[in-house]
Amino acid sequence: MKRMLCVFCAVCLLVCFPLTGHALDDIILASPGSVCRVVVSQTASPQERYAADTLARYLRRITGQTPAVVTDDAPANSAEIAVGSTNRSADEDLPDGGYHIFSADDTLCIVGGGNKGAIYGVFAFLRVFCACRWYAHDEIVVPQRDTIRIPADTDVTYTPYFEYTETDWLSSTSDPEYSLANGLNGGNCRTLSEAQGGTVRFYPFCHSLSTVFCARSAYFDTHPEYFALHDGKRTPNQLCLTNPDTLRIVQTQVLDYLQSHNNPQDDLEIISITQDDNRDYCECPTCRTIDDLNGSHAGTNVAFANAVADAVKDAGYDNVAIETFAYQYTRKPPTAVVPRDNVIIRLCSIECCFCHPLDDADCRENRDFMRDLRDWNKICSRIYIWDYTTNYWETLCLYPDFGVLQRNMQIFYENHVRGVFEEGNAAEDCNAEFGELRAYLLARLMQDPYLDYDAEMRGFLDAYYGAGGAAICNFLARTIEKAGASKTAHLGTFPDSTKTLTRFTESDVAYCDAQWAKAKSETAGTRFFDRVDRAEICWRWWKCNNRRGEYSALRSTLYTRMAAREALYNDLVRFGVGRTNVARPNRQLTKCMSLVLLRRGEKWAKLYEEKYWDLLEPFVLALYRLLGSMYH
Repeated sequence: MKRMLCVFCAVCLLVCFPLTGHALDDIILASPGSVCRVVVSQTASPQERYAADTLARYLRRITGQTPAVVTDDAPANSAEIAVGSTNRSADEDLPDGGYHIFSADDTLCIVGGGNKGAIYGVFAFLRVFCACRWYAHDEIVVPQRDTIRIPADTDVTYTPYFEYTETDWLSSTSDPEYSLANGLNGGNCRTLSEAQGGTVRFYPFCHSLSTVFCARSAYFDTHPEYFALHDGKRTPNQLCLTNPDTLRIVQTQVLDYLQSHNNPQDDLEIISITQDDNRDYCECPTCRTIDDLNGSHAGTNVAFANAVADAVKDAGYDNVAIETFAYQYTRKPPTAVVPRDNVIIRLCSIECCFCHPLDDADCRENRDFMRDLRDWNKICSRIYIWDYTTNYWETLCLYPDFGVLQRNMQIFYENHVRGVFEEGNAAEDCNAEFGELRAYLLARLMQDPYLDYDAEMRGFLDAYYGAGGAAICNFLARTIEKAGASKTAHLGTFPDSTKTLTRFTESDVAYCDAQWAKAKSETAGTRFFDRVDRAEICWRWWKCNNRRGEYSALRSTLYTRMAAREALYNDLVRFGVGRTNVARPNRQLTKCMSLVLLRRGEKWAKLYEEKYWDLLEPFVLALYRLLGSMYH
């Protein structure tokens, strides 16, 4: 709460001492014809120099003037910003990624901990005091002004809520500066240079046992005993975790990798020792005995991870942690084995409901997850979360989870979670459902679960959709309200479109149609129109699959319904949407025109591989043309 009070005080100071005001005790960092200089230590780290150069670059964009970047052997100046550890202030012991922004006489100091603290501090200064925003890789807000004033008693301290923060929503992965500005440090989806502070690196990211370590391609044919005995036969889909040769192979492969790839300067590196994505766990007598003793298949899983972690620790890799899953059949904590201090348990929420908060006691799916989270807390001091924020089965469809994102992040923090991965659309040619908005909100929530969520959402919508932002905000508010209103309707990770907004009435549909029409009308002829047009696809997709609006038999003819489907199809192609979901990426949407015209949208993916639809397509198109000629 201390850091919250510091940030709150900083905001209050901004209200009391506006940037354009004339308070006598303000520090003036820029005025017409003058801009402060940026100071770094003579022995500054590459990260501190990057932070200073970034600050100078943005000050130039804000004021139109070029600040000098000097070392701290220069005499103190009346207007300067000292970045990193300099002789302008005493050294501080700050946590990795933490920062302290404060005034010392006429100097503003930005100091940070670890590889990224100074960088994060610079971006925080630009956000809080200069109103800069990094909403998306293609929407960065840098206000222009010739005067920058800050209160002379400025004092803002920040300690990260989580040591690891990552999302693979597309908007968050392509621009390193977006990641730095919004505090994303995971290395699976982004590349940050050493000067940019690097990332928390995983090897590999997940599902490594039998695929990367003791890989089936190398060992199954000659040593099937290394692999799981499931339903009475050996399967290459999982390992036998109690076979000593399996453990020896994995330990050796992990140590070989670290010998050539470990960077002792990294704050944290993670080796993933995780089950493959199936339920073919080992049922051999030894594995069964351990799992029965622990009341969970996590018994063998954690014991195996512990043994690998011991080998890594004995080899002297102090900045390396071993991660394993609490996922599906291993989600329930074991009762007889405890994870080592250098073992991370990544608890996965794939079974949960995402229209109700995770701590909603009336939601059975979430109640069970919360029980497991609390039980893992009793035995593990290093829990990460793999959370789900998309509809795997219909990535294009409206996914109304915006009402729970903030509370769920607060729950993670309040239950001592130390790292969060928010899984998103992951595939570029599936991106059509508020991906940029969700990426931004999740990134900001990982930096501060208690921020003003409504203000962040509205700020994004106004910046990204221009004059259409207010109407889209109204649309989202209605879907948020209706999605969480029912205690019996739930929103999973693989729902079809008919399960996402079960309480939507005809008046709700008409209201949402009107909001989209308004958003498009108000952005016509502007650079925002295509963004609005693309975002509306998720709503059109929902209506198509639920036979509502222009896709309803009560409001259209067979031909006009098919014409509406064709228009949706053409817009998907126009916006480069090549497939309908992440779960079945094998066949491109553009090969299935007949399915678009005839079937509910979520059926398209199920029929991707049924090639007889290719033979049917000419007949479907001929029927469509005949109906069109009759209609006109």
